[in-house]
Amino acid sequence: MTSEEESNEESGDAIETGNVLNRPLNDEMKTSYINYAMSVIIGRALPDARDGLKPVHRRVLYGMHEGGHTSEKKFSKSARSVGEVMGKYHPHGDQSIYDTMVRMAQEFSLRYPLIDGQGNFGSIDGDPPAAMRYTESRLDRISKHMLEDIEKKTVDFQPNFDDSEMEPAVLPARLPNLLLNGSDGIAVGMATRIPPHNLTEVAGAIRLHVSRILEEGEENQGMPSVSIEEYMDHVKGPDFPTGATIHGVDGIYDMYKGGKGRFHVRSKCDVHDDSNGKKIVIHEIPYQVKKADMLVHIAELVTKGTLVGIRDIRDESSKEGIRVVIEVKNNADPHAVLNQLFKSSRLQESYSANMMGILDGRPVLLTLPVMIHTYVEHRESVVEKRAQFELEKAESRAHILEGLVKAQKRIDDVITVGKTSSSREQFEAVLQGNESMSGIAAFDFTEPQAKAIAERRLYQLSRLDVEKVENEYGELKIKIADLQDIISSRSRRLDILIHELNEMVEKHGDERRSDIDPMPLSMDREDLIEERAIVITLTNDNYIRHLPAESFRMQNRGGKGMKGVQTKNEDFPTTLLTCFSKDRLLIFTNRPAIKKVKDKEGNETEVPYIEGRVYGLRAWETPQGSRTSRGGHIRNIVGLKDDETVVSIVPLSKELIEEPGNNFLAFATRKGNIKKSLLSHYIKINRNGKKAINLAEDDELISVRSGTDEDNVVMVSSNGLATRFMLSSVRPQGRVSSGVRGLKLKGDASLVGMIITNDEDTSVLTLSEQGMGKRTRIGSGDSIPLLKEGEPVLDSEGKPKMGTDGYRLAKNRGGSGVKTMNLNEGDSISRVHQIPDLEDQLFLLSAKGIVIRISASQTKETSGRSSKGTRVMELRNKEKNGFIDELIYSARMPSDLVEQMITEKTTSDSSEEE
Repeated sequence: MTSEEESNEESGDAIETGNVLNRPLNDEMKTSYINYAMSVIIGRALPDARDGLKPVHRRVLYGMHEGGHTSEKKFSKSARSVGEVMGKYHPHGDQSIYDTMVRMAQEFSLRYPLIDGQGNFGSIDGDPPAAMRYTESRLDRISKHMLEDIEKKTVDFQPNFDDSEMEPAVLPARLPNLLLNGSDGIAVGMATRIPPHNLTEVAGAIRLHVSRILEEGEENQGMPSVSIEEYMDHVKGPDFPTGATIHGVDGIYDMYKGGKGRFHVRSKCDVHDDSNGKKIVIHEIPYQVKKADMLVHIAELVTKGTLVGIRDIRDESSKEGIRVVIEVKNNADPHAVLNQLFKSSRLQESYSANMMGILDGRPVLLTLPVMIHTYVEHRESVVEKRAQFELEKAESRAHILEGLVKAQKRIDDVITVGKTSSSREQFEAVLQGNESMSGIAAFDFTEPQAKAIAERRLYQLSRLDVEKVENEYGELKIKIADLQDIISSRSRRLDILIHELNEMVEKHGDERRSDIDPMPLSMDREDLIEERAIVITLTNDNYIRHLPAESFRMQNRGGKGMKGVQTKNEDFPTTLLTCFSKDRLLIFTNRPAIKKVKDKEGNETEVPYIEGRVYGLRAWETPQGSRTSRGGHIRNIVGLKDDETVVSIVPLSKELIEEPGNNFLAFATRKGNIKKSLLSHYIKINRNGKKAINLAEDDELISVRSGTDEDNVVMVSSNGLATRFMLSSVRPQGRVSSGVRGLKLKGDASLVGMIITNDEDTSVLTLSEQGMGKRTRIGSGDSIPLLKEGEPVLDSEGKPKMGTDGYRLAKNRGGSGVKTMNLNEGDSISRVHQIPDLEDQLFLLSAKGIVIRISASQTKETSGRSSKGTRVMELRNKEKNGFIDELIYSARMPSDLVEQMITEKTTSDSSEEE
């Protein structure tokens, strides 16, 4: 090796030795890979920004156009078109060409299909198409707008793979195809994903773009100043061939502004909950989702237990469209099931747009303004080249007509020369003046004119209609002037562009298929749940369900009610509460337990006690049912043990859970104890539950309420005694503490209820087992003159009688209380409610499952605490001399829930009238 070769090798330069090029391997690999990558990017995977086509799509369309397989012709075998395209333009195998043809013919793949197929071209289920020898195809009607005027030198042509044919580098593309049909492709180091759009909307944006160009002046060759918001007044967003609903206008805005954006596409579904059962009907699915695979995946999720509440899946799709029916179990909420489907299956997809395309021979991330401006510039160029082609053609024809008119003036000489000439070449030479003929003056026709005259027969020359030729010549002069104006005037070209666009929209424009929801889609299942007033019931056998509050009609005080719960034999309801569907439920339970305790000597003994536990659940997660349905067992919803009993369900608003602040939970037990714990200790309670309180073996949890230290506590016993004290007098304790005494009970009495409020106008409603009810204001607790019908009540000495305003406020908790209600023999207080608003409503539940719904204003307010009250529910026999039922449970519906329920009903009635 020479010293020069050694130095070249060290420097990395290539060394040529004969026919071998010695070059460092890393340089060769780098160059080869870049060349390969650019070949894939430019020549295979990314669409051209002008016509929106990849080379294979362009070759298929042009090949079918050249082969005469156009929309006005009959169908021809697909294999014939594939062979012509493969032999002339695309030497990459027949299958890739046929796959391209198939996709361009599928209505679920392209928003505006470019090929009209006959036969099996696949389905949205993912079924493969029939072989190309069995199917037939031709260009679709809309495809002519992609190829129109291609014969008029409107686009550049380039040699094919073997230089035997010429193929277009780009199509004239009157159709803004890149936006209309979008594109998907994976190149080397980059990919493209452009969603399809609606023709009518895109045309509106193009009109805006062109009008802004004209406003800013024709001389401005750059992009006009149009904001993304202005474009989006016309182009609302993608429009998928399969329809569905697009969520998230922010992602669409990002896509149009920066070329990249992400949004969600959700299936269109109807939820049916009527006498025919509960079902979800799917009408449209996200773009590029295979329906059959999606349903198989859903079935697998049901089998694995990931999806619950689904009974059956049926595909009832036909030529009329998609229809998939998902039957929901009776004890499941179809809205919640649908939300599970959106979260776990392909009924909901995220679409990540990456709008890469080829612009000026380079891969570029395209924005909406760039795509529209590229289309306008391309079409403007096509219109100009078409005008230039037609101008040349018109000028050539006018030139020939001038020669014919001039020949008519010397028609005898022309005929003489024609008869005398020995050949056509001599005839043309004499007409051009290149040769002379004796006795005839020289001619001065141009070569095209001489050729046109020579091609005509003598009798055609002698009988030439001069007037007709002159009229044609005059029309051509007008056309030439018009074409020259088009070439010189940008406004004319843009006007033609818009006119042709409007013609296309009139023929092929249609309505948007995909709806757009501007709000981004949260994956929280709760977002799909309607906020409404609901009633939740729990039976003795722990069957729980919820139903709309309006299912129970209003009745007057003392009514007999209606059947509210029908479960299996010998089961009866024990709990009924009202809340909003998005409230959080804290489910408190009692469970017998045993703990080991060491004595002073260190010996362990087992001591039984009651373990109070708490479980967290969202109200809408309870099974939905009707007034007479069983519902679902609570152990299928939360992790209750076999020996665990639900004693209280506390609804808390979502806002209170999110911001507990200085709120407390107060626990009341059957033996009159009270415990106060911070609400924040119970925020993260889930379905598995946690310990809430430890109680003695003969005690149990009765009531749980939320409140603050500024609130008053009223505790009521079954024998009609009540005490009132401040919640602040109870010291806070940990989550598993047992609490302190709140009300000192007498005899065999037990605590039946507790209310917490800071409003003196709030009433305490006490209800007895025999259906009696009494409502008394909490009041200030001060001593005030007694009034009767607005007049002071006087004693025997004529002095005003004094009494306590409501319930006296005790200095300390733990007192025996004062009389709050007189009871009949054998009767006892069973329920206690606070009534802050007389617009509140009450649900009363008897042991036989009878439910009555009344307004709180229908209960009588008594001035004295110790009166009997009035009958609120008829539980006596027909003779009214005995009782055949008893009041076991009641629930209060706050006035804000009542108001919302009335608003919903009014809105529903109005829509039905419309």
